[in-house]
Amino acid sequence: MLGEVFFTGLLEHLENPQHRYKLATLLQLETETKARLRPTVLELGVELDESRKIGHDFLKSCEGMDWKGLMTHLETVVEPYVKRYSEIAEIAPPEYKDVADSMVVHEASIRTFARLEASSDTEHSLDDVIKQLRFPL
Repeated sequence: MLGEVFFTGLLEHLENPQHRYKLATLLQLETETKARLRPTVLELGVELDESRKIGHDFLKSCEGMDWKGLMTHLETVVEPYVKRYSEIAEIAPPEYKDVADSMVVHEASIRTFARLEASSDTEHSLDDVIKQLRFPL
């Protein structure tokens, strides 16, 4: 939910067609991930309201940034999620192991995207994201 709120908000403010496509692709990843995780989230009774608030707060923290600054900031913000989901994946019970591992891949792909974009290595920045999509743009 955090990423969906964040990427939707960013799309409203970007005019560069390449940047819009890239963020729309990240939004697609977030939307597909939310649908894929919904059964597990409901089963575990996870509350998502806090994720929406964090997404709005993260969006506000990016106001006025240029693309490179935004990508550097995104990489920094995503890093703790990669670590958190990696820790969860290590201890996840067998019935949740695949879901937990998929979240590590999800967050790591966003981190890789941001890192490549920030370093101007943009040609393949979305490759790891697109590999996860069932309905790529």
